[in-house]
Amino acid sequence: MTAIRAHQERRTILDFSSGKFSKNRIKQALRTCNITSIKRCEGRDEYVVLTNEIKVGMYIIRLHLPFDSSKNWSKLSDHGDFEISIHESPSSPGVNLSQDKRFASQYWSHRNYFGGLRIKHLIDIIAYCHRLDKLKAFL
Repeated sequence: MTAIRAHQERRTILDFSSGKFSKNRIKQALRTCNITSIKRCEGRDEYVVLTNEIKVGMYIIRLHLPFDSSKNWSKLSDHGDFEISIHESPSSPGVNLSQDKRFASQYWSHRNYFGGLRIKHLIDIIAYCHRLDKLKAFL
């Protein structure tokens, strides 16, 4: 067994917090963004595990990519399938998608496992979180 030294970094790959976004614009942004899950530090035997995040207003969507993916893959379409977690702040635990009333009725909430989510689902997730963020409720 070999021990490998690594540390984790969070990286915001897209930010849909301000402005108005259509599904077509979201699709174009996802098609052009670069996604890396692991990178090696030059000159040292150390790795950096990157957590790719998409910011949508108050929601943070974290992409969990498979570890067995190729190092040459740089686009989300190269990975094919993935899993997500939705957070309301960077330090909060993830929302349980199948039990939270905001997300349980969505068709993609029950497909959140490796091999279940694709880019077309992520487009719908971002659009839905964008709609939720635009809702304003004051007590």
